[in-house]
Amino acid sequence: MKNSLKKIYHYLFDYDIDKLSIYDQYHSEILSSLEFALLHRAYVLLRYQDGTSEIGQVIKHISAGRFALRTTNQKLIKVIDLDNIFRVDLA
Repeated sequence: MKNSLKKIYHYLFDYDIDKLSIYDQYHSEILSSLEFALLHRAYVLLRYQDGTSEIGQVIKHISAGRFALRTTNQKLIKVIDLDNIFRVDLA
């Protein structure tokens, strides 16, 4: 699982390990990134406060601080809360 997530991350985001950001984002930055991803159907990498990460597409803005996310396997739709997100990176 970890290896496949790393391959997907490399494929979508093409990052340099030495330049990975460990800094969080302000809520306004997270919100604008999620809105951009919703508008353009872009893939996002979400990193949560607990250290987990997830790749998917934002498909709906549910309320002021909640979005619906379709995971990469297209079978699972999750409701994500803005307060639980540490960082958002766009593909």
